Amino acid sequence: MYNLAHQILKKLNPEFAHNLSIKGLKLGLYPKIRFPNTEILEQTIWGRRFQTPIGLSAGFDKNAEVIKPILNLGFSFTELGTVTPKAQLGNSKPRIHRFESHEALVNSLGFNNKGMDIFEKNIINSNIKENFQDKIIGINIGNNKNTKEIIDDLEVAFNRLHRLGDYIVINLSSPNTPGLRENLKSNNFEKIVNHLHRLRDKNHSKVPILFKISPDISDQEKKDIALISLANDIDGLILTNTSIDKSTLNTNLEGGMSGRPLFFKSNKVIRDLFTLTSGKIKIIGVGGVFDANDVLTKLKLGASLVQIYTSFTFKGPYHVQKLTNDLISLIQQQGYRNIKDVIGQHS
Repeated sequence: MYNLAHQILKKLNPEFAHNLSIKGLKLGLYPKIRFPNTEILEQTIWGRRFQTPIGLSAGFDKNAEVIKPILNLGFSFTELGTVTPKAQLGNSKPRIHRFESHEALVNSLGFNNKGMDIFEKNIINSNIKENFQDKIIGINIGNNKNTKEIIDDLEVAFNRLHRLGDYIVINLSSPNTPGLRENLKSNNFEKIVNHLHRLRDKNHSKVPILFKISPDISDQEKKDIALISLANDIDGLILTNTSIDKSTLNTNLEGGMSGRPLFFKSNKVIRDLFTLTSGKIKIIGVGGVFDANDVLTKLKLGASLVQIYTSFTFKGPYHVQKLTNDLISLIQQQGYRNIKDVIGQHS
């Protein structure tokens, strides 16, 4: 039944299908996945136990509406958002496009969300920590489109939301908010890192703060980001966001590309930043993960965790179950005792 519903959703307009999926999840129309034994995949990172390395990336549950359903589908962790202080509509429609033959999406959404008031209320009402003590919640924050100084919005969102997440992500890499990626330039990046760390201290918090990076950065920018990350002892990097390079799709559409064509580009950024930081900065690998071999590749290049989104929309509700079970088999076949022994083997 669920697979049939998914096949129908794939025929609909992508954004309409996404909104319908959210409604279905809220109504409980999804399979409940449980894993009897994932010990070989378990890791403790930032003092938190991750049951498996497979999570859902930001962008799917922008308003923290379906936390329980997502975790029931077998994800070890889910990243909520991107949320901005004020609600905003985002860019004009149509703004999500499927490329079936390439297993890719192009989106130009532009941080469309209901704002942090509703976001906060949804997390509190979910009572998530009472029901899912073994699952991890990340909160991805960004700035409103018309905000002149990004730090102002990040401060407002961090102060309000940092207590509700197991980690916080600063989104500096969406291609759909004008000027956002300029904050990855060395001076801007360091200024934001320092400001967020001071905010955390001011709030007497120990929440890990991660930074989401673009796949389109230059080699020099990688070196700068690595140096700043090490100098400021940042908790982690999410590598990577969507790419503005859509040459493989032969399209002039505005927005960022995700899915299978992003796999090798994101892998290069993972490998380079793992090497440049000597493996001292935790990495969440994102981009083009469709099967267990893809997960293992990203881990071997230096990621400790991976996130999926596009493959989830293409493959359907049992995708996480298959990924997880196949990954367990793969790890056992290759003679590893635990997933952490894989990390950085091919860096």
